[in-house]
Formats: sequence, C-alpha cells, structure tokens
Amino acid sequence: MNQNSNQYIQKLLSEARSGSRASMGCLAVIVRERLHPFVLRTCLDHDAAEDILQETLLSVVLRVVSLRETRRFWTWVHRIAWNKTQDHFRQCRARSLMRKSALLDQSHNGQSGCVLEDKVYEETLEHVSDGLEQLGPNHRDILRLRYYEQLSYTQIASLTRMTPQRARARSCRAKKQLKRRLVACCL
Repeated sequence: MNQNSNQYIQKLLSEARSGSRASMGCLAVIVRERLHPFVLRTCLDHDAAEDILQETLLSVVLRVVSLRETRRFWTWVHRIAWNKTQDHFRQCRARSLMRKSALLDQSHNGQSGCVLEDKVYEETLEHVSDGLEQLGPNHRDILRLRYYEQLSYTQIASLTRMTPQRARARSCRAKKQLKRRLVACCL
C-alpha cells in the first residue's frame, strides 16, 4: 500500500472516529473491498463470505472508536475478520455434530427391536465418549474432525495448520491411545 492511500485511510479513520457518517461509509467500502478476497479464500463459500464480511463490517463500525492505535488499523480489521471466520467454522462444526447426533439417535433409538442390542449400543457410546474425554485436546480434536465431521486429512491439516502427513500420524496415535483406554475400561 502506498503512502498516499495510507494517509487517506488515516484521514477517513480520524473523521469516522469523530462521527462522520460519510467517512465511515467510505471506510466501510474500502474495508469490504480489501477483505473480500481474504475471507473468500479462507471459507471457500460465497454466501458464508458475505455473512462474515457483514459481521466484520458491523464490528468495525461499532468498535472503531475504541481502536487505540490507528496505524494498526488493517491488522485490527484482519483480526476481526479472522475471528468471525473461525466463529463461522465453529458454528458449522457444532451444527454438523448436532445433525449427526440426531440422526444417530433416530437410527438407534429403540428401532433394533432388541433391548439388549440397544443397551450394548448405549454402553459402547458411553465408553467411547468417556475415552475421548480422557484424551488430550489435540488427540480429541483430531479424532472428532476425522470421524465425527468426516474430514479428509488434507482438510484437517488446513484447519489445524499442519501437514496432512502430520494429521494422519496424530490421528493414528490418537486412535491407539483411545484403543488402550477402551481396552482398559472393558477389562
């Protein structure tokens, strides 16, 4: 970014912080244009990118007065966008887990016709859930991403900032630990 455009942003920012709606509008347009490619590359979904951009712009508009260092404006804006993107991913994962849990409950909620099978299934779920909770957060998260969300190792690697090989290795170690806990529990 050249010096003139940086001075223009600082001028708009100063005026917006003083209450100028026109400056705030211009600043919002510039922020949206600059953030759109970043958010779209991060979430790879046009509709989600638009939602995230709207939430980011709202946060910027509401909190621009509280910005302490105006020279760090773009860092601040990108951090807000990143946090909104991560919130979006968390909400998607939670919705996905809830849908899968509801489907699992429907498929095993007394429909097998055998009380014993249903009881064994419930106990197995409890043992697996307890075993997962006893794992460390890194192993627990990788197993949840791989088996509950059914993400590939490449997708897991991009979410957790590691290589696919490392995600695969961590998943293997986590499965071994879970297996040891389940075997110890059932003995």
